[in-house]
Amino acid sequence: MKANNFFYEVYYLFIRGLKQSLRPTAALIPSLLMPAFFLIVFSSAFSNLKGLPGFGDQSYLVFYAPVAILQAIFFSSGDAGIDLVVDITSGYFDKLLIAPIRQISIIIGKLIAVGVRSTVQASIVIVLILLLGGRIATGFPGFLVIILLGGFFGMAWSCVGMIIALLTKNQRATQSSFTLFFPFTFITTAQLPLSLLSGWYKVAVEINPVTYLLEAFRALTTVGWEWDVIGKGFLMAAIVAVITMTGAVLSFKKVTS
Repeated sequence: MKANNFFYEVYYLFIRGLKQSLRPTAALIPSLLMPAFFLIVFSSAFSNLKGLPGFGDQSYLVFYAPVAILQAIFFSSGDAGIDLVVDITSGYFDKLLIAPIRQISIIIGKLIAVGVRSTVQASIVIVLILLLGGRIATGFPGFLVIILLGGFFGMAWSCVGMIIALLTKNQRATQSSFTLFFPFTFITTAQLPLSLLSGWYKVAVEINPVTYLLEAFRALTTVGWEWDVIGKGFLMAAIVAVITMTGAVLSFKKVTS
């Protein structure tokens, strides 16, 4: 019976979190337009890189497409902290704490809502990529793996904003976490293959865990079932999840103790 109560708590908090993240509807437009904007502009601006030695023979749109998927995930998961700080400043969070529910349900429900939104937005961007001439080399099974990995990473990344929201209880400070999107996205193999990078930038790219997530997406969309590359993507996503989710739980305990 207690287990059933726990699942009901998570379910209703998930539904509320999902509705909260989808309102207002107009706020969802930038999180879809920005990945599409970067995809169209970059694939056009750098189209001549196709003939660069070491780049490969695929179009730049095909090469850059996984970055657009990653951006959709970043944008969709970045709102979790803002939604949480709104709950905190409005007093709704305090009501949840005194409600006869498990406190861990609050975190789990929000994380699942983020995961669902991440997979939906990533799916929309993938459809756009296909319409523009991109492809998924691994077909529909590969598509499922992409949204699974993307949803998992979206939940992990959302904890960054949640940690800031819990520790600062400030909307401006929480919104500033969005700026972390840029280094983690672009200090990767987003623009060029690793073999064409050099110096400190190449070292930074190799250290960045998001690089391996991006390469997993690229393998699934461009190359095929490169299990070692895909496995590294899941491994790095898991490492990030352990760090960020642990931080979120500890921050939650600090606030509620």
